[in-house]
Amino acid sequence: MEGRIARRLAAVRAAALAHPRWRWMALMCVTGGMWLSVVNVTIANIALPDIASEFDADVASAGWVVTGFLIAQAIFLSLAGRAGDLYGRRRIFVAGVIVLSLASLAGAVAPSLPALVGSRVLMGIGASAMAPTAFAYAAELFDPRERGRTIGFMSGAMGVAPVIALNLGGVLVQETGWRSVFVFTPVMGVFVLAATALLLTESRPPIADRRFDLTGAALASSGLFAILLALSRGDAWGWRGPTTILVGVGGVALLAIFVWVEARSSSPLLELALFRRRSFATANVAAMAASAALFGTLLILPFFLTATLGFDPVRLGLAISPIALSFVIVAPVAGRVMERVGSNRLALAGFAVAAAGALGVAIGASAESYVAVLPGIAGLGVGLAMSSSAVTTTAIWGVPRAQLGVAVALPNVGRYTGGALGAAILGAMMAAALPAGVASAATGSDVATGFRGAMVVAALFLVVAAIAASRMPPVVGPTSPSIPRATAEPPVMR
Repeated sequence: MEGRIARRLAAVRAAALAHPRWRWMALMCVTGGMWLSVVNVTIANIALPDIASEFDADVASAGWVVTGFLIAQAIFLSLAGRAGDLYGRRRIFVAGVIVLSLASLAGAVAPSLPALVGSRVLMGIGASAMAPTAFAYAAELFDPRERGRTIGFMSGAMGVAPVIALNLGGVLVQETGWRSVFVFTPVMGVFVLAATALLLTESRPPIADRRFDLTGAALASSGLFAILLALSRGDAWGWRGPTTILVGVGGVALLAIFVWVEARSSSPLLELALFRRRSFATANVAAMAASAALFGTLLILPFFLTATLGFDPVRLGLAISPIALSFVIVAPVAGRVMERVGSNRLALAGFAVAAAGALGVAIGASAESYVAVLPGIAGLGVGLAMSSSAVTTTAIWGVPRAQLGVAVALPNVGRYTGGALGAAILGAMMAAALPAGVASAATGSDVATGFRGAMVVAALFLVVAAIAASRMPPVVGPTSPSIPRATAEPPVMR
């Protein structure tokens, strides 16, 4: 019986691998893993007001449910990318889905806010395996000239995740409580694992030296964690307080030692030469600044809509959906437009639109009306969707195949590092305008005041992203350079 089932499964797998559309099916599979990662950023935002109320937490403390997830992803993304390069991307991808699913179950039964934050950190560690493996598979499966279209597809597909998360999360929170939002991931994780077993072959690039840089990993993770911890807790500790300064300076020192060690390592975790590529460096700066605006906005917007406009969880999910819907509609089209107008021009235009949208939200908040902030919310989403695939494509252009896992991880490290920074700064600005930092104890006008100031800062982050985009080379488009030989190698899938 067991032998017959095994033979049938093997036959199904063989048929799937032989299908002419196998590349796209495999792409959909790894995109499904990224989909879960994005869901778990957004779905928790809907639950934040209820989580803060149940645990009697202020805005900054409740924000750690989001910040902890982002910090863990920022720390482990490059490590997961390197591990995939060394030990096999399929293996790391599967491990990430399992960790994410089990940690989500732990979050559903968390007895306290620290326990919930701990489970979210573990979820972030599991989710960190998704992006580097997914983008590395995309880079191997498709010709470099197809990457604008494939990454546009991935961006659009991931845009569906927040739409579902926001609206499903709103219904779950209102009908069954906030804990139910953490049951969704394990159910979907089973389907992703099943698809992985059928569609993905192992991908391991031919690297002569397969040693893992444990020293570099420890220095990078410790330094990044210390910096993000200082940024996230600076408001509570005092921005000029000794603890904030000591932790922040210590983090910078650890990263400086990391750079020194990597420059002398025979098998470094990070090839520092990547940062000498203008395309790589500028795209990472743009991704970091844009994500500071996006994730910071997603943290504070639910509190504004709940406390100022009186939205329940269902209406809250619908109200934030225009940001996510913009990715669904605009991102796939942007991938094709990029080939005509150029990746750098598209990114610059997108960030300009997003900055105008964030400023529009800040101005509209004065009216304390959703109609007044809706155009700005939509503009923010459209602008970020326009620039997403252009930034990712620019970051990985011309990177040698053996370094793809790390190279595709780093823009996402920048995104989640920027996201944690933005959540910390915008959350602190919101909390500073409230009595004891607690939204439930403040008037709608108090919340609106803090929200307006925070959204102006979000617009400034997007201006920084636009400046970085203006320095990006046109790697895709009418004036793009020829395809680098390093990325034109045929894929090695086994």
